[in-house]
Amino acid sequence: MPPPERPAPSDRPGEESAGHRPQFGALVGLGFPRPLSIEGMVKIDDFLSVGAEYGVLPSITVDGVQTNLWSFAGDARVFPFRNAFFIGLRAGRQHVGASTTVNVESVGSLPETLALDSWFLNPRIGLLWTGSSGLTVGAELGIQIPIASGVTSSLPLALAPDAERTASTLGKTVLPTINLLQIGMLF
Repeated sequence: MPPPERPAPSDRPGEESAGHRPQFGALVGLGFPRPLSIEGMVKIDDFLSVGAEYGVLPSITVDGVQTNLWSFAGDARVFPFRNAFFIGLRAGRQHVGASTTVNVESVGSLPETLALDSWFLNPRIGLLWTGSSGLTVGAELGIQIPIASGVTSSLPLALAPDAERTASTLGKTVLPTINLLQIGMLF
């Protein structure tokens, strides 16, 4: 006589199926305009995820100009088909900084720092697959839409009109966004 069938996990009283219990974890990503990112997230019912992301470009120097970038954003994704495909929206603040020494006629060499701070929205689509072990891998495409921005400088902006114009343009430009690879664990 065959053994009695065991009920499926979702049919057992007091137990939830794996697809219905919230999962939480972290992802790291490689992309543009934020080359490195880390995100903490909670995924609910294989339909919605919410999280917070910190993105960074380590300080680099090009032609005597030291630059840095960081961002912090809240994030939401909807998985309409309850699979890897998602539609998402990120909203946050981004800081781009630069410092160098400028030569000003009649004054000489002066240190200069210039910063662009902006608020943005980032609608996007992508794939974020989570295996039964919790290993999560994904990629995404989107656009970053500036909402508000401001430029600050240690010198009067009239002394460096090209720098001010470039920073102002960057703060008002819609940029493509891409995460080439996101990888992490959800528990």
